[in-house]
Amino acid sequence: MNTSPSSVDNALVPESSHCEEHVDFVRWALAQLGISYAEDADGARFSLDEADREVFEGQSELRLAWRSAPTGSSWEPIDVQSRFGHWLLEKLRSAGPAVPTQPRFQPAAVNDVASKLLAAYRVDGGQVHLGGCQLEDFPFLRLSFAASEKGRPSVRHVFVAHDGSSVSDDLALNLGLLELEPIHKSQPRIDHITINTLLAAGRRIAAKKSSVRDPSATVAEPLVAAIVWVKHVSGKLLFTVGGTTIEHPFSGWAKLIEAQPYVSKTSGASSFHLGATDDGRIDAVDQIVPCECSGRRVLVQELVTCCVTGRHVLEEFTELCPVSGRPALSDEFAICPMCRQRVSQSVWQEKGCDACRQLTKIRANDPRLAWILGEHKGLDRWRRWRLAETQQAYIAQSERLMKRLLIVVDKESLTIRHLATSGKWASLWTPATGTARDELLR
Repeated sequence: MNTSPSSVDNALVPESSHCEEHVDFVRWALAQLGISYAEDADGARFSLDEADREVFEGQSELRLAWRSAPTGSSWEPIDVQSRFGHWLLEKLRSAGPAVPTQPRFQPAAVNDVASKLLAAYRVDGGQVHLGGCQLEDFPFLRLSFAASEKGRPSVRHVFVAHDGSSVSDDLALNLGLLELEPIHKSQPRIDHITINTLLAAGRRIAAKKSSVRDPSATVAEPLVAAIVWVKHVSGKLLFTVGGTTIEHPFSGWAKLIEAQPYVSKTSGASSFHLGATDDGRIDAVDQIVPCECSGRRVLVQELVTCCVTGRHVLEEFTELCPVSGRPALSDEFAICPMCRQRVSQSVWQEKGCDACRQLTKIRANDPRLAWILGEHKGLDRWRRWRLAETQQAYIAQSERLMKRLLIVVDKESLTIRHLATSGKWASLWTPATGTARDELLR
């Protein structure tokens, strides 16, 4: 088939990286027409139906020359302008405005897709199964143009997606649009409006690809149009452990569909390997860990780290240390000998917790001190204040003559939690209670 570009009215063939040898185009066309042929290195031969013999002067068999046919030989040239070329294209066009075809290599049944997806997942103590799957055919358009590549005749293809958009080179290759075969079973239905819309879109795209070289050029007429039915798949997988089931939807072109990791709505983790917590929540296996206190399997995000032991435990087994603000196991707390607060062992020492040992000098106009003195007038007699804060309390210490005062004040209510005194050089503090306490605060 001499598929050189048309020269009528200076028509240009659209630019495209999707080309094939003219012989391969003829092979595809014969297969589309259901014509069986015998082939060797020089060409092919096949029997003609009686209705087609008149075109070829009554011949019952046609011999096609893959290369140039010798003059006067019995070999039929496959030039597009030859009688065979005209006959072949007319036979293709007789089926309608577009020849129905499909990619040679694409999943044909639900099981072809499901088996690939199911094999990607693992569910500890449970199972994964198909919760629904549907294959749907989408019509793509292929317009084929006579062209010449490096001086050799070829056929150049322009592809249009089902929505009328241009198909990228990568997508055309990945969907198998370059390797087509006849539809062996009943073809999907398509109405004339849809076909005409695709054809109009194809002509616009072809014109755009041609105008790159010459904006005023006329676009060559395509040899033939083909509707390529591409399968799209959608459905969902179900992951089940015990009485709990979660869904994992999927959707995409059947040939390109790949298993995607399940993304947990709880932990946000993505994984192909799932399991369940003791209370039945399904999540990524690496997000499920045992509480080191109770042994219960929970999500790792539900555990806290004890600041004393480093053990990962559920929050219910811990308390927040008022000094560090970090959780610690409830049995890892002790009473500070100075402020009498319950603090974690990580901040506790015999001489006092970290807060008590890090009292800082403050000015007389410090707002925190003003709040305390405003609530407890008797404390205004004391000077040289030092102060520290914990999560719930102010710890303040003052001196007067040979005596020291220590107060622990609730941050929210400004009530006195602890009040103690000691000598200036004494190491122990004596709690102030009863009358002594009243005298200090009035």
